[in-house]
Amino acid sequence: MAKEEIVSKKTIGSILKVAAGNLFKLAAGILVGFLLPKIIGVTDYGYYKTFTLYASYVGLFHFGFADGIYLKYGGKNYDELDKESFRFYTLFLMGLEFSLSLVGATIAFLTLSGDLKFIFVCLAVYLLSANAINYYQIISQITGRFQELSRRMAIQSMFTAFSVVVLWLLHRFSDCAISYQIYTVIYVGIFALLAVWYTFTYRDITFGRRKRGTKEEIFEFVRLGFPLMVANLCSMLILDLDRQFVRVLFDTDTYAVYAFAYNMLGMIMTAMTAISTVLYPTLKKTDEETLKNNYGMLTKAVLILVFACLSVYFPLCQFVRWFLPNYVGSLPIFRIILPGLAASSAVTIVMHNYYKALGKEMNFFLKSILILILSALANYAAYSVFKTTEAISIASVFVLVVWYLLMESYFIRHDRIKWGKNFLYLLLMGAGFYAITVWDVWWAAMLLYFALLIGVTFSFYGKEIGAILRKTFGKR
Repeated sequence: MAKEEIVSKKTIGSILKVAAGNLFKLAAGILVGFLLPKIIGVTDYGYYKTFTLYASYVGLFHFGFADGIYLKYGGKNYDELDKESFRFYTLFLMGLEFSLSLVGATIAFLTLSGDLKFIFVCLAVYLLSANAINYYQIISQITGRFQELSRRMAIQSMFTAFSVVVLWLLHRFSDCAISYQIYTVIYVGIFALLAVWYTFTYRDITFGRRKRGTKEEIFEFVRLGFPLMVANLCSMLILDLDRQFVRVLFDTDTYAVYAFAYNMLGMIMTAMTAISTVLYPTLKKTDEETLKNNYGMLTKAVLILVFACLSVYFPLCQFVRWFLPNYVGSLPIFRIILPGLAASSAVTIVMHNYYKALGKEMNFFLKSILILILSALANYAAYSVFKTTEAISIASVFVLVVWYLLMESYFIRHDRIKWGKNFLYLLLMGAGFYAITVWDVWWAAMLLYFALLIGVTFSFYGKEIGAILRKTFGKR
């Protein structure tokens, strides 16, 4: 196999290593996703999902510093890192995060009350450990230490799953009332323990003699990483903005049901993150011509994988009706947002990594700003006219398709890529999913969806699938 191929055996191996960790993460996600709502009830689940909604933004508080390291050192081997310099970087970042955590906790404790006080004090504590973990995981990613990354993900997932099982047993057999506060404290504690473990693992870039760093070095990382951090924020807001609208405009119970639909979506997304984790360091080592040649193939692979994953919709709906009847209201939302996952995955997994590898982070950021504005307008219009959560979710899917097209426009214009087939596949499979899921006989609908998936996929990509399999397994 040619060395310049992106989908090489080494890359596949790295993806499989991360995917192994994601299997534990998925298992834990299933346990937490279905047991926790049953244990704590709808209202408490709404408060817990409020915590997780805002927890997704704590990464902003390294101000692009960690992203600058990610971009500058992506593709390096661990032995190539200047350990004394990295000890300075680590000290600076941990000092910054500790200070922000302390200030945030103090402000929340003094100015808020009730559930909001608890949530934001926990967020302040979580900020320190989450950003420490993120920093060390960036080191794992850029240096290709994917087995270590996978192992940490697996351990974190096992701790999370174990804690939920214990809480469920207490709730089930001891008639013990379990609140969202109890699980939130456990969740934050698990991250704190993992952060300490990472600090020990990477002690050679944390402790010991360090070079005397300068403000210029700090500002260089911030300057380099800030556009990527803001682009990541915009991507996150595009994906989360409908939930923000529902959190503000509806009551806690309605938000809990809406958030549960996204919780199920997140389980499916877990299967995709292994590709994204490995892809950027691989792209960073690849020349521009090879990047261009592989772009279409990577996009179609992600689309096929996502639409294959959508088949879990059918048994999942039956399980929710049986096990969590209080959350049945989330199923119409889940049905609406699922096909949008194909468009968002193509953007976040393939296109965003390409923009980073090509040094076009600012281009990605500016386009994301436009989509964020469109998303806010679309969600507001949907609420103003219909005042339903279903209308907001429909508006969100529309925005995701526009996001896909806008981000792909760079490759259409710059690289003359053939984009029509992938986009038509996206539309046909999405429309087919909506049409088939109207059918109430779930097992027959699932069989029909499988038939559609196989038929459309091989009609569009039969030759390409054969070529990918031959490359992957080394056959000629």
